[in-house]
Amino acid sequence: TSMMDSSDGLARSAHQLAEAGDCGFELDFDALPVHDAVEEVAADADDRRDLAAFFGEDFELVFTLPQAALDAARDATDVPLTVVGKAVEESADAAVVADGEAVPDRGYTHGGGE
Repeated sequence: TSMMDSSDGLARSAHQLAEAGDCGFELDFDALPVHDAVEEVAADADDRRDLAAFFGEDFELVFTLPQAALDAARDATDVPLTVVGKAVEESADAAVVADGEAVPDRGYTHGGGE
């Protein structure tokens, strides 16, 4: 298991978790919870997905746990838990993928913008 915040963006956090855990991740961008207000600034679905995956300042926790422990974790908290991907063996092509494509290690960089 592992956990970190996603304040630098989900994609950046997934890459950091992959490196620390010597694994890869398959992300499901369609599963990302996106606030309705995002549609006011991003009418295009691809733009909303990019904001959710790369922008940051979400202040959400990203964590891994065995699939068998998911129901117990949900029962232990009133905070909604959303499955947005799964840990996999790292491939030679990319540590983090979504829809079969490599996800760039992009997000907020402290002191340097994106």
